[in-house]
Parts: sequence; C-alpha cells; structure tokens
Amino acid sequence: MISMRKQLFALLLCVGTLTILITALFVNATIHTEFKNYIEDNIQKTSGIIVRQLEEIYDNEGSWNETLEESLLTDTQIGKFSVAILNPDKELIWGKTKEELAQEIEDLEYPFFYLPQMMQFKDKIYTFQDIPIESEQYGLVGYARIGYFPSWLLSTSDIDFQAGINRSIIWSGLIALVCFASIGAYITRLFTKPIYAIARTSVDLAEGKYYTRYNKHSSIKEIENLRHSMNYLAQKLDEQDTLRRKLISDVSHEIRTPLHILQSNLEAMIDGIYPIDEDQMQVLYQEVVRFGSLLSNLDKLKNIEDSTTDLHKQELYMNSCIKEVYNVFKIVAKERHIHFKLDLKQTDHVTVYADYNALKQILMNLFSNAFKFTEEGSIRVYTTIEEKMVCMYIEDTGIGISKEDLPYIFERMYRGDKSREKYEGSGIGLTMVKKLITEHQGKVEVLSEEDKGTTMIIKLPLIHHTKSKTLKSLFPKE
Repeated sequence: MISMRKQLFALLLCVGTLTILITALFVNATIHTEFKNYIEDNIQKTSGIIVRQLEEIYDNEGSWNETLEESLLTDTQIGKFSVAILNPDKELIWGKTKEELAQEIEDLEYPFFYLPQMMQFKDKIYTFQDIPIESEQYGLVGYARIGYFPSWLLSTSDIDFQAGINRSIIWSGLIALVCFASIGAYITRLFTKPIYAIARTSVDLAEGKYYTRYNKHSSIKEIENLRHSMNYLAQKLDEQDTLRRKLISDVSHEIRTPLHILQSNLEAMIDGIYPIDEDQMQVLYQEVVRFGSLLSNLDKLKNIEDSTTDLHKQELYMNSCIKEVYNVFKIVAKERHIHFKLDLKQTDHVTVYADYNALKQILMNLFSNAFKFTEEGSIRVYTTIEEKMVCMYIEDTGIGISKEDLPYIFERMYRGDKSREKYEGSGIGLTMVKKLITEHQGKVEVLSEEDKGTTMIIKLPLIHHTKSKTLKSLFPKE
C-alpha cells in the first residue's frame, strides 16, 4: 500500500511533467510555424526582386543575353536559389536546374553549425514556382522558374536563434520540473504531516490514552476543523471515562454499604453477639429495602435511556403549571424558613406545547433539588421570553456545584461528592429532566458556583400569547 504523501507527490509531479511537455510542444510548434511563414515571406520577396530585375533587363536589352547570370548572382543569395528562364511555352532558355543547385551545395564547405541543415538537405526536398515575366513594351516574354531546397534557406542567425529557443525550452522545462517537485514536496508535507499526526492521536485514543491532544494549528480550514473534531472527541472520551470511573465508584459505594451492614449483623447474630429478635430483623430488613431501592433505580435509569417517553402534548399555560408546583413547595419553604419568591409577569398568557405530566415532573424535580441543597437563604423562580423561547430560572443560595462536577450533573447516576455524603438521592433526577426537556425540543442549562448557589434554566419553544378558553379548563389563568 502506497502512502498518501507518495501518491500525492507522484500525482503533482506527473501533472507538472505533462504540463511542461505540452507547453514545450506548443511553443516548438508555434516557433516552427512562425519560421515557416518567415521563410515563405523571404522567398516571395526574393522571387519578386528577381522577376522585377528580369523584366528590367528584358526592357533594356530586348532579349536575354550572356550577362544575365552575373546580374542575378547577388539576388540568388549565393546559390541558395536556382533561377531558370522559360519561354512563353515554358521551354528552358537559360538557367540552373535542380541537380546543378544540389551539386553546388554539396561542393561547398560549411562550418559545423550547418550540420543540421546538411542532414535535412539529404532528403532532397526541392520546391519551385513559375512566375510570369511581363515586359512593359513586349508583354509576356516568358517565365522565371525559381527553385530551392527549403531546408537550406535558413541563415546562420536563423539557425542560432532556433538552437537558442530549443535550449531555452529545455532549460525552462527542467527548471519548471524542479519547481513542481519542490512545490509538490511542500504541498504533500503541508497536507500529510497534520493528517499523520491526527491519525497517531486517534490511535492513542483507541489505546485508552484519552488525555492525548493534537494542538498544532493548521492554516488549512478543513484540517483545522478535523483537528478540532479530534480534540473534541478526545475531550468527550476523557469526560466519559472519568464519568465511568465515578459511576463505578458511586455504585460500588452504594452497594457496599448495605451489604456490609447485612454481613456484619448476620455474623454478629451467628456468633451470638446480637440476639435474633424483631429489632435486629427490622434493621436487616431496612438494609434489604435500601439495597432493593438501589437496584430499582438502576432499572428505572435503564428504562429512561432505552425507551422513548409516551408524551401527550397540548397547549398549556406555562404560568399556571409553575404556580401549581410552586404552591406545593410553599409549605416546605415556610417550615424551613426559606424565602421563596415567584415572578411570572413577563409570561402572562404565554402557552407552550407540552405534556402536562412531563412538565410537572420536570418542575417537581428542579424545585425539589433547589430545596434539598438550600439549607437557608432564598429560592427565586422567575420567567422571561428570549428568542421565541419561554425561559424559567430557578435560583437558589444553596451549596452550589463545583467546577469538577458541573459538566457531569446530567449524566446517569452521577452525584457530586458533597451531595453523596450529606444528601439522599438516586442521581437520576436531572438525567430524567434533561431527557424530557429534549423530547419537548427545549434546552436545559445550569449556572453554579460552589458555596454560592445554583441557577437552573429551562427553555421551551413559545407558541403564542393567548386567552383561549380551552386552556382555562386545565390551567385557569390567574
């Protein structure tokens, strides 16, 4: 299996090579076409000069004479063209033939840089054209047959220019290839290094090292999102592992206590230390009941998590439901000398779509917790409307929740150290509250500071402000 880095580098290198090759071929083809046009243009210019000169000679002499060859010597570019004169019937009068031009070229001694031309000249590709010669006095007097070997028409500067272009193309291609390789190596490292590191982090997490984090930031948005997701997963796994250990410790503690009492009392009865009477049997019975209650709570928790609550939702007055539960706890507040205040002015006539029993159970649990953990001081309940949500705040001045316990209070069977030692409870009340609120498309939040108090915030979707008579029958408007 080939690594991602090698595959990405090979892909970039292939793309770079292909791009350079296509570019080089395109440039070469363009230069070849331009040179071909350049040669053809020179041929047309030279041919026009030769024909005009022949027309002048004929006008001056009235015929073709022996000095004709000397007059054309400079215009034929030192033997690169063969010039022949034909009569109007295209019969040869005078001139150089293809064979004579080829022999002259082979007899000449040229420097080494003409070697490419000589190699092409071996193909003997010969081209000619017949151009009419028209005198101003005599009209059509014949034809000028101008022939040449195309591969032999380039000058020394033309050859040098072509060679320079070819060298430039080669060097440019090599430099571009090196650049592509360097950029490819940088890009592959930029992508693959954080991915490999994140992969190693995931392996560490799989091995149970939940404290592992990858903290090196990336400038690539997708990789940065992946890093955040991996670290968030690691954080959640770490929290769940802490919670699991805490849960095992709590359950073990809860089970060990009644079992230890049962074992100690039974051993004392067997040894004759305690008499087997009704009082001792009552003590054993109470511990058995306590043990059974713990198992019952575990079963109840399993039912909460495994099943969906059968809710019968309808429009309910939020204030009326809160006041009903508030009236139940007013007596408790009076007995314990706790200042219990209710403020529902902002949500008068507000309705929510909820199950009556579920909503009452949520409120009973939250009010019960507020009174359980507030030995003295005050409890305040008030409501607001925020972003199409009905919000209920339950503020108390109780023992509060520590920063270590705060992330886990809605987890199953979780109880903080203070509440476990001093207060009775199963640890499933807030778990049930969160589940019910979630099923109502609501939210539950908590703000707390140890030894200063706690604020529970319940948010449920707002329907509207209403004075519907159908609702008054269930919760009469106050």
